[in-house]
Amino acid sequence: MSEITLSRRKFIFLASSFVAMSATPGLATSVLSKKRPQFSSRALRLYNIHSEEEFAGIYWREGHYDEKALVRLAHLLRDRRDNAQHKIDARLFDVLHRLQATLGTQDPYHVVCGYRSKATNAQLHKKSKGVAKNSLHVQGKAIDLRLEHIALKDLSNAARSLKAGGVGYYPKSNFVHVDIRPKPAFWS
Repeated sequence: MSEITLSRRKFIFLASSFVAMSATPGLATSVLSKKRPQFSSRALRLYNIHSEEEFAGIYWREGHYDEKALVRLAHLLRDRRDNAQHKIDARLFDVLHRLQATLGTQDPYHVVCGYRSKATNAQLHKKSKGVAKNSLHVQGKAIDLRLEHIALKDLSNAARSLKAGGVGYYPKSNFVHVDIRPKPAFWS
C-alpha cells in the first residue's frame, strides 16, 4: 500500500512540476540546463611567457576536438627545460574555456607552466616543497597561469567556483594552478 501511495505522490509531484514548467518555459530551460553555456565552438588564447609563443584558435567544434589544435596546444605547453612534449588532457582546455566565460574575458592566459617531464618534476621537487612528487603536470592535466587584466585572487576564486578540479593560489609566485582531478581541491 505504501508503494502505491509513494507512486501516486511521485506522479502528482511530477505532473505538477510539468505543468509549472510548461507554463514558464524560461524556468524549465534553466532547471534542465547544466548551468553551463553551450557553445558550437570553443576557442582559447594562450601565451607562453617563456617561449613567447601564442595559441589563438578553436580547439573544439560541433562536438569534436580539433586534433591539429590539440597538437599545437601540447607544443605550446611543452616542458621548457627539456622541450619534452606530452598530450594534454583536453578537459583542461574545457575548464580554461569555461573560466574565461565566467570571467567575461577573451584575453590570453599567460602560461607559467604546462607539461613537466618526470625528470624536470623530480628536479623541481628536490628544490621546493611546493612541487608535488606526483604532480598532475607530469600527466598533462595541470597548468599554472595568470591573466593580465584580472586580479590573481579573482582568477583563483573564479576557478574555484567551477569546482572542476584542483585550484592552487600562489600570489608570491604570481600564478594560479588549475588541474583536472576527480574531486575539487583548493589550496594556497
